Amino acid sequence: MTTRWDPPDPRQLPDWRSGMLDYLDAASTKATMREALRAGRFTIVPTVPGIGASEESVGSLLLTTCEKRRLEDAALYYATPDMTALALAAAQTPPTEPVTLSRLPSEAGLIVFGEPIGGYTEDAGAALANTPFGSAGASAVITTPIVAASWSVWDPGEVKLDRGEVRWLYQGQGRAGAIPAGWRGIWITFYSPRGLFSGLPPETVIGTMRDGTAMTAAMIDGHRESQGPVLGWDNEMLLQEGAPFGPPVADTTDSWAHVLYTAWQLMAQQGKSRWAEVEEIPRDRAGAKRDRRQGLTGSSAVKVIRVHSAHRPSPQAAQDDAQGSTGRREPQWACRWPVRPYRRSTCLNPREHAEGGCTHEDRIVSGHIKGPEGAPLRTGDTVHLWDQQPAG
Repeated sequence: MTTRWDPPDPRQLPDWRSGMLDYLDAASTKATMREALRAGRFTIVPTVPGIGASEESVGSLLLTTCEKRRLEDAALYYATPDMTALALAAAQTPPTEPVTLSRLPSEAGLIVFGEPIGGYTEDAGAALANTPFGSAGASAVITTPIVAASWSVWDPGEVKLDRGEVRWLYQGQGRAGAIPAGWRGIWITFYSPRGLFSGLPPETVIGTMRDGTAMTAAMIDGHRESQGPVLGWDNEMLLQEGAPFGPPVADTTDSWAHVLYTAWQLMAQQGKSRWAEVEEIPRDRAGAKRDRRQGLTGSSAVKVIRVHSAHRPSPQAAQDDAQGSTGRREPQWACRWPVRPYRRSTCLNPREHAEGGCTHEDRIVSGHIKGPEGAPLRTGDTVHLWDQQPAG
């Protein structure tokens, strides 16, 4: 069973952000966060030793405060389905360059994708553990797509308390421990659609309410959709500045981060290697006034990221690929890009190359075929790949 994802009209993004900000302020959200922290479902965990409150209560308050500030400062982006498919195609091999803060298109941002960039499956009972409603009952496997991400440069010092000092802990991907002072990198939060049980029959019994009555899929989705925004906080991670990317691990934040970082790379390329076209949609006057009242400091305009016309697939190719999409994970690209775009490590100061004093960055180039028709695919010597020509 897969959660539905109906991508928005880009003009909806400022209102979506407003709803997310209101939701982060709600007491019910902090209660949900407390339960999620208690269940060990967070990667970044703030604590304040000796403050006299439970770690879960302190953590939920700090996490929602940080995410709220990130969204208030965020620039807004929408990646069209074709742009999403392009990022997924190029991200099948990890970035060669280390994590670089200059790749960020803005210091803080929120991007919504026209297609899922990944997903995962879990039992409904595990999903229910992330809510304060009641206890799990029936076993039903649900599949959740990841469709959006927020980010900011890591700055834990922005959280000021009237007493106590915040300690930040990290757990996940086989690593755990305190985040040291002076650590630099990027904080990413991934979002999924809030219709968690939308693919189940409405009468499916998922669990038991605290008063003993049955809890159905329709009850949970009705509560979530009426008392929360379209997007729900799913998971978070850190990318350390200067650290290399490892191989993508399917259905994890590592894999989703590869796609997000690749999207940033595609957005940044200029000149003949330009992949993206950007259209900025301004906020209407009434909406901009509401945003100012809400205390937003980030732009309310939406930047729509499309594949450049020189690389854009035909509508029929996109339609053919869409028919093969699972809805859970990435769309296909067999028709849109028969030979997948790939990365080339480009030296930025060749005069220093021989002495090892140069720096390199990724350039994503079009897959291409050399030689007579029907010959094996191969690339030129200047194209540095990991171990093989990307499959078509």
